[in-house]
Amino acid sequence: MKKFLISTAIVSALTFSFPVFAHEGEDHGAHEHAESVSKAANSQEALTQVKAGINILGEMLAAGKLDGMHEEIEKIEESTQALKNKAGFDGEKKTRLEAAVKQLNAQLGKVHTASDAKDIEKTKAELKKAEGALKLVESNFK
Repeated sequence: MKKFLISTAIVSALTFSFPVFAHEGEDHGAHEHAESVSKAANSQEALTQVKAGINILGEMLAAGKLDGMHEEIEKIEESTQALKNKAGFDGEKKTRLEAAVKQLNAQLGKVHTASDAKDIEKTKAELKKAEGALKLVESNFK
């Protein structure tokens, strides 16, 4: 009986200590909202979609709404992939764009984590950083 209680305690402790990783490793392309996959014809359309998504996140936060941010962030990430794929850059310019997109996606991950934690202030701060990362992405197209 003692072993059972100890085993149960260990499993419970592990279960409750890992909710932060609930979305890690998740295949974001296989969700039920697959119809939202970016249909951008070119990099400018993809960039417009990314900007619109960031604006939507800002509007959601201004309204104090954290529900639905996960889905919106996934749409933005899909658009950033389309942005990289359709940019047609070579060499150093391609490397800079990929690094900027990687930074934006990493920051969006922090926005996602903060919104999952229902921390509006932290989410706002992380979104501001994501907006800065977006400016870095945009600078690659000027």
